[in-house]
Amino acid sequence: MLYNAERPHEAIAGAVPLDRYRSSPRDFRETQQPFDYAPGDHIRKIQQKGATSLFGRHFKICNAFAGRAVAFRATDKDGVFNVFFRHQKIQTIDLNLVER
Repeated sequence: MLYNAERPHEAIAGAVPLDRYRSSPRDFRETQQPFDYAPGDHIRKIQQKGATSLFGRHFKICNAFAGRAVAFRATDKDGVFNVFFRHQKIQTIDLNLVER
């Protein structure tokens, strides 16, 4: 911490990083709060190694989402779904290209 109180930095007008530091106004939560997806979304829990399925078709999303619930939201194209983790779109799946 002492280092951040001693080194002036050009990008912050010669101030030291400690002068600019502000603690977050948001409280830190050890666990995530439940998230309600939109009505009409297809909710699936991602398995180990990112595996999941939708309408009998199996595919991989991402290992990072293992154990988490994601939403499959239909697009205007038949058989194409956008995959969301909370509010963030993470992938698009075309079930027409995935074998049963």
